[in-house]
Amino acid sequence: MTDTGEGRARMEAEWLEVLPRLRQQVGERNFATWIEPIRCVRDTRGLCLEVESRFFQEWVAKHFLANIQQALTECCDSVPEVRVVVAARSGTSTARANGCAGVSAPQTHRNPKIGRLVPAYTFENFVVGPSNEIACSAARTVAANPARQFNPLFLWGGVGLGKTHLINALAHELLGCGGRRRVAALSAEGFMNTLIAALRQDQMSAFRDRFRALDVLILDDVQFLAGKERTQEEFSHTFEALHAAGKQVVLTSDKPPQEISHLERRLRSRFEGGLIADIHPPTPEMRVSILRRKAAAQAVDLSSDVALRIAQHSGPTVRELEGALTRVLAFTALRGVPLDGDSVAAALGAVARPSCRVSVDTVLEVVSEHFQVPLDVLVGHVRTRSVAFPRHVAMYLGRLLADASFAAVAERFGGRDHSSVMYAVRVVEERAGAEPHVRQLLDQLQTRIRTRAAR
Repeated sequence: MTDTGEGRARMEAEWLEVLPRLRQQVGERNFATWIEPIRCVRDTRGLCLEVESRFFQEWVAKHFLANIQQALTECCDSVPEVRVVVAARSGTSTARANGCAGVSAPQTHRNPKIGRLVPAYTFENFVVGPSNEIACSAARTVAANPARQFNPLFLWGGVGLGKTHLINALAHELLGCGGRRRVAALSAEGFMNTLIAALRQDQMSAFRDRFRALDVLILDDVQFLAGKERTQEEFSHTFEALHAAGKQVVLTSDKPPQEISHLERRLRSRFEGGLIADIHPPTPEMRVSILRRKAAAQAVDLSSDVALRIAQHSGPTVRELEGALTRVLAFTALRGVPLDGDSVAAALGAVARPSCRVSVDTVLEVVSEHFQVPLDVLVGHVRTRSVAFPRHVAMYLGRLLADASFAAVAERFGGRDHSSVMYAVRVVEERAGAEPHVRQLLDQLQTRIRTRAAR
């Protein structure tokens, strides 16, 4: 078939009809990354799919050629031969021999940058307490002396607990110090997308030079690497190069390294070779402090009582607290009403969590039933191993859920000193960080306690 104007128009129409089917077959991300950049050209041998690099050519031919042929079969009366070829490059757009436009030389992708740091996320604005003090202290140590200690630094915890705040604070501190440190902070997904762009444009040498010349690499949500073999391989080489050169690596995740499935053994080993610091939900006092500090940043004087009411109507994470505070402040400003307990209840309304008062006695009842330890033994002074852990769990949950001080919890446990409760909280937090089944147990017990308190 000759490449006439009519043939080109028919080819373009067929390709436009094929594209929606391919989008549905391969998914939005694959379509945007691998299908959309393809340039479709019909020549005397059939259908020619032009791509930007040899790697792109091999990837499309291996993973998507069958999908393309199937879509063509569904759309076209006669299916042409399909070839995937690397487009010829030139410095400017030129006309090809068959009359189709040429492909311009690819632009160099951007250097990894800090990007959109949150100005308010500094160490000074970070509320420190038992649930995050180790992570915060480690981040400050790295900021003061990168690559001297804790390399890599691996921070993990659930969504909305302050990991993003800490790495922003760390980046601010590094950039504010003297000297000209080369710092890059990006998500694991951003690293992968930058890698794909470099592969497509045959610019892997520039990619490697750019990342391996860094002084500090901060990678957020590293669990995103799970199952992505090519990205893990390249990140492993980057990690090894930086570590060997005495450069700092900081990583965050929603789970510890040993729980990230489909992660290469060498990467897991590297992650575990530094300091692993976990972040837990803030304690009741921390939640009040967080709310008051965030309100103060908006020039709002939030009383402890009102902050406590907001905390009781919100979830345990910092992000949920921020959302509740924003809603309350907007409500009072728009309605012109005072910022008090009534306005908190009215503002949060249906979105508020049930404000049920959890007592230490309710915690004791549920823990006693679960471990089958009598109440008098649980609060008594028997120190056998079979009683010690249930007692520590009860102290931890009493402190977390009952909005009671260390001294108040200690008093309920046979008049102990408050340091006993502080020790119990630390022990349970450490075990929860290291043992997944302990975290699951705590979650189950919290649900049962809240349900009973709401009756």
